[in-house]
Amino acid sequence: MLPSFQFIFHSDNLDPILNSSKLDGAIVSATVTDVEGHVLFERLSGTHVVPASNQKLLSNAFALWEQGGTYRPKTQFWKEGKRLYIESVGDPLMTYLQLKEASQKLTTNPFQEVLVHEAYAPNIPDSWEIDDLPNRYSAGVTAFSFDQNSFTAWAKGGQFKLIPEAFGVQIKVIPNPSKLRIAYDPLLRKMLVTGTIPKKDQLLDTLAIPFPDQAAASIFGRAFMAVSEVPSRTPDLTIEGSPVSEMIRQCLPPSDNNIAENLLLIGAMKEGPLGTDVYSTARIRLERFMNRVVGTAPDDIHVFDGSGMSRHNFVTTRAIAKLLAWCDAQPTSSFWHGALAHSGTGTLSHRLKGINFEGKTGSLDMVSSLSGYVTTKSGKRLVVSLIMNQYSCSGSDVHAIQDQFIQALSEDKL
Repeated sequence: MLPSFQFIFHSDNLDPILNSSKLDGAIVSATVTDVEGHVLFERLSGTHVVPASNQKLLSNAFALWEQGGTYRPKTQFWKEGKRLYIESVGDPLMTYLQLKEASQKLTTNPFQEVLVHEAYAPNIPDSWEIDDLPNRYSAGVTAFSFDQNSFTAWAKGGQFKLIPEAFGVQIKVIPNPSKLRIAYDPLLRKMLVTGTIPKKDQLLDTLAIPFPDQAAASIFGRAFMAVSEVPSRTPDLTIEGSPVSEMIRQCLPPSDNNIAENLLLIGAMKEGPLGTDVYSTARIRLERFMNRVVGTAPDDIHVFDGSGMSRHNFVTTRAIAKLLAWCDAQPTSSFWHGALAHSGTGTLSHRLKGINFEGKTGSLDMVSSLSGYVTTKSGKRLVVSLIMNQYSCSGSDVHAIQDQFIQALSEDKL
């Protein structure tokens, strides 16, 4: 294996783009292949880089491979006297309205016990930053949940309100002439609202629901209890979820972190129970998939989560490119391509218009990634992975360089 710092293939058209002075001092990794996986251009392709949301390509492909595009999770309910048993194998597209309707069908009451058996309930992944936790994009991860574990803060009739419910969050409002500010601690279930609440009805923020499985259980009754068994008889009610193909379609274009984390765990549990440390088990199973099934090198992947929120993840662009070429050749490729963001849509809504590109973006502080498929003007189909770390220029500058690179590929300037 050549050292990761070597330039393996050069291009008079592509090298100058990546040599931009705006990227001085940055790690700039790039791999271009054809759809059969033959390398056409490579720069620092074996260097370990933080992928940001390109990590979702791994978790989504893993779930699609393990469960198949047509797999639908089932959430089951049993009424046993004053108790309601619920079993959830993980349904990241479950909605609040579905659970409210289930509660009505089961004629539940607010005083009954709710006993929940979940395939996984880590809540907060162990490598996430605590400052992110109030936000929707870092909502907790539990198999039994709804609305991607988020709720909204609104100004309604000049009053502050959480919709659909507060779910046990204690709200303190201190009016003053200053600009409205919401300080929220989901772990303590406390929210401090200061400033002037708008008189006009409007959305103020979208936030993470605290302890999402408990919030979901509260729709059905008073007390939540985690259990390891449910009744063996036929359930009184079953909610069948959307297929994996729809999960990845709702995950990749908008880059939904919560769906991605669920897909990692849904994929991993195909091999069997995840145990008490679900992320440790899922990491091993995802890395094994990448190494043994996709064929990436063992030192090319280091997994910590499914969404890319963790800065402990690392990948190489050659591994991402290999994964994309592999996905293109699978029987599930129609599901895969149907789920990617296309030029001018999703996270690419303001980028690459007029270019035949489909793929995935990613961004964290000083991290920007773009990987996917390019169809050139001559009809060639190429796989590309671009990941930049530790740059000092603006994110828009990095996007412009990435887009210029994709533009050159689309014009057959390899």
